[in-house]
Amino acid sequence: MIIFKEFLIVILVVLFSIATFSQSSVILYTYAQDIVPKYIIQGNSISGFCHDIIVELNKELKKDNVEIRYKSSTAKPIQQIISSLSNKGVQIFVGVPHSEEWEKTVKYIRLPLYVVREIFVIKSDMENVLNNKDSMKIGVIGGTVTARKIPNMPQQQEIVEYKSITEAMEALEKGKVDTLFLSSLPLGYYISQSKGKYKSMNAPSEKCYQYIVFSKSVDDKVIRVVEEALRKILINGVIDRLIKKYGLEGYVLPGNVVEILLVDWKPYEWYDKDKKDWVGMDVDVVKKVFSELGFKPVFLSFPWTRCLELMKTKMYDGVMSVRDIEERKDFLTFPREPISAGFDVLFKLKSKKIDISSLEKIPKEALCGYGDGYAYGDWFWNAEFRKVPVSTDEVGFELLKNGRIDLFVCNLLVGKYIAREMKIEVEYSPVFGEKMVYYVGFSKNFHGSYLAESFSEQLKRFKNTSDYMDILRKYGVKYEELWK
Repeated sequence: MIIFKEFLIVILVVLFSIATFSQSSVILYTYAQDIVPKYIIQGNSISGFCHDIIVELNKELKKDNVEIRYKSSTAKPIQQIISSLSNKGVQIFVGVPHSEEWEKTVKYIRLPLYVVREIFVIKSDMENVLNNKDSMKIGVIGGTVTARKIPNMPQQQEIVEYKSITEAMEALEKGKVDTLFLSSLPLGYYISQSKGKYKSMNAPSEKCYQYIVFSKSVDDKVIRVVEEALRKILINGVIDRLIKKYGLEGYVLPGNVVEILLVDWKPYEWYDKDKKDWVGMDVDVVKKVFSELGFKPVFLSFPWTRCLELMKTKMYDGVMSVRDIEERKDFLTFPREPISAGFDVLFKLKSKKIDISSLEKIPKEALCGYGDGYAYGDWFWNAEFRKVPVSTDEVGFELLKNGRIDLFVCNLLVGKYIAREMKIEVEYSPVFGEKMVYYVGFSKNFHGSYLAESFSEQLKRFKNTSDYMDILRKYGVKYEELWK
């Protein structure tokens, strides 16, 4: 009986401890950064874009007894904040870019909070003067990631470091520097508030993803709770509304927006002018998979070679229907799971007297068009007939129709689709090479690897659903045509 009572007491103590732990609150201390409008300090009051995000996160975190709280109302430079996180002086910071150096001392949530670009800002009345200068004085904030990523310009560059955005803007105003190179969040805010006094210089710039980071002392369970709260406010459009509130449209994107490059390539992807939207077998799959992950894909179209060049600059997040050939692995991160597949064949006019039943029977003088920048199998490049690049598959079939070329190499499904739309009678060869497997290629950076992992896992699950089969049927494609 005594043993039983002691055992019962132990059980009650454990249960009480669990209940007490589950009801206890977790306070995550943070600092404000000395960057407007991320954090705006007025006396002892803090406001600003990232402050408002903290307010919204706290609304979601309340049910889990987690709260983000300021340790001080004094704004700190980013290096001091990272140092405090490393030394466990604070536990969380909202709004920091990825840095391999910082990743050694802090924990990152892989889901981005928002996205900016680095931009140059100038005084509007100095634009013509600056265009004719041989050298440029460029102001930056010392110790920031942006300060280490200044792109090359035609003019000679002199870099001047400042301690704060306020000090840098004063230098620009007084003509001590010609331009500032900073994140588009603070500079976009100053431009929108300046009523035309300042403007940005158009220059290609890679995307810079901003994150929530933690001291390494913070429990992973707490980090997952914060990550889920972030996911909810992104899905619910909270970041979108704050971007509008601070006049940052065109300068800042929510962290769940994924910008993907593509070309018209029916039935895989194309722009429907009636629906004013991108449609197609692969597009529908990408939309569905990213939706289930809480992301919003945005599609942008350029010529194919331009798409690949833009991905090298890391200006966008992904590119559709790309093969994972070795040379592209230098600038793209490929998910394990492919989006689709197909076979390349040779097309000719039905009336054309060329035997395409085997490569050996095709005359060496025959002229075959191919898509510039597309990745074809060795069978095509080793074939002895003449070859000429064209800008798009549609152009290739137009040349075929008008007798300017004898053959055109194309994905079987795409070629049949184009020929039907152009109302030309064609024949196509047997399959001479291997199956072409296509992927969504992601940018080769910290965020790209996260997207590739998340997308691959969700896509693999989605392919086993009835929704996936419905998409294939919608576009008249059989599962066996892709994966058997």
